[in-house]
Amino acid sequence: MRLYRITFVVGLAIGYVLGAQAGRERYEQLKQLAKKAAESPAIQQTAGALQAQATSTAKTAKDKAATGVRKSAAKVTSKRPSGSRSGRATSSVSGNGAASGASGSDGGRPFVPASGNFGEHDLM
Repeated sequence: MRLYRITFVVGLAIGYVLGAQAGRERYEQLKQLAKKAAESPAIQQTAGALQAQATSTAKTAKDKAATGVRKSAAKVTSKRPSGSRSGRATSSVSGNGAASGASGSDGGRPFVPASGNFGEHDLM
């Protein structure tokens, strides 16, 4: 196991040295090419158009999200019963182990998980 690590490190060092000697010249060429491309008027124009489009798309997404939040909030407040602030349930619930006349924001309804699993959870 230790021999593999040593071999890997030696190979990495040799590759780095050889790559550094041959790669510096190519790195400078790529750097100059990138600089020319960045200074090109066509690239600058395209970048400006993309930036404007991104700004417009972000504004539209923000407006849609705000509208959706407002609509959802309106639905939630319209579904709230009128006597929900009193803290008392308006109807008694029997069955499922619920006590009749329970108080709370759920109207005295018993807790039933959406999946129907009462404590059976898959952890893996």
